[in-house]
Amino acid sequence: MGASLSAVYMIASLFYILATRNIGTPFKDSLTEEQRQIKHSAANLRGRIFGMGILLGVLIVMKLK
Repeated sequence: MGASLSAVYMIASLFYILATRNIGTPFKDSLTEEQRQIKHSAANLRGRIFGMGILLGVLIVMKLK
């Protein structure tokens, strides 16, 4: 079941990327340079936190096997 859910998620993600690649970014285009820097810093922090979550998940799954 887990593999099927993962496959559905990957297909939906790929479809989303392909379907939205030519859509503009009105919100992003409206940001000031200072707002872009704040967004960039926040995105980096959230990316690192997500990466740590992935690593934690891998370690837990490996330990439980």
